[in-house]
Amino acid sequence: MSLKCVLWDFGDTLADEGWMQRSFPGVPDWPHIWSEFISSELGDSWSLGRLDTSAVVTAVATRLAVSPESVFEHMQRCCSMIRFFETPLDVAKRSSLPQAIVTINPDGFSKLIVPQHKLDRIFRPIVTSWEERTLDKGVLGLVALERLGLGIHPSQALLIDNKTENIEAWASRGGRGYHFRGEERFRADLESELRELAMSAKIVGA
Repeated sequence: MSLKCVLWDFGDTLADEGWMQRSFPGVPDWPHIWSEFISSELGDSWSLGRLDTSAVVTAVATRLAVSPESVFEHMQRCCSMIRFFETPLDVAKRSSLPQAIVTINPDGFSKLIVPQHKLDRIFRPIVTSWEERTLDKGVLGLVALERLGLGIHPSQALLIDNKTENIEAWASRGGRGYHFRGEERFRADLESELRELAMSAKIVGA
C-alpha cells in the first residue's frame, strides 16, 4: 500500500540523544550520573508519567547535594542546545505527507523541548509515552493514526526509529518500519528504500 504518513522517533533519529550529557558545572561525573539515572527504574517511571519532572529534579539534586533550581536550569540549557540531524528534519519539513512524532519521553519533552524548538509546527500529532502510559511503540503509533483522523491503516504509516524493538512493535500492529542507522545511511536510502518518502519531499534525484 502507498505511504500516507510518517511516524518519527525523536532521540537518535531526529536529534542526537546526548543532549543531557553536557557538562554540569561543579559535577564532573554528570554524564555518568545522568545515564545511570535514565537507565534505572526511576527513568522508566519518568517516561511512563508516574513521576513528573519536578520530582526527578528533586531526586537528582538530592543525590548530587545541589539545589533543585540548578538541576532544572541545567536541564533547560541542555534542552535548548539539542543538535538535530539536518537531513531527517529537512525531509520532515518538506514532505507533503502528515508527519508525527511517537516517542518514549517524559513530561519534560513536552514542556521544554517541544515548545522551545517549535516541533508542533512540523509534527502533528506528537505522541509521548508519559501521556499514554506505555513504552510500546505499537500502541503509540496507533494513537498517532487515531489522532490524525484520516483513516490511515498501519501498513500505510512508516515508523522511522533507531531501535529495532520499536520497529518490531510497530510491525506487530501491521505497520511499516525503517531502521535509522545514522544520517549518512538515511541520506543514501532516500534513493532506494525511502524513495517514496523522498518523492513526497521533492528530493532531487529521488
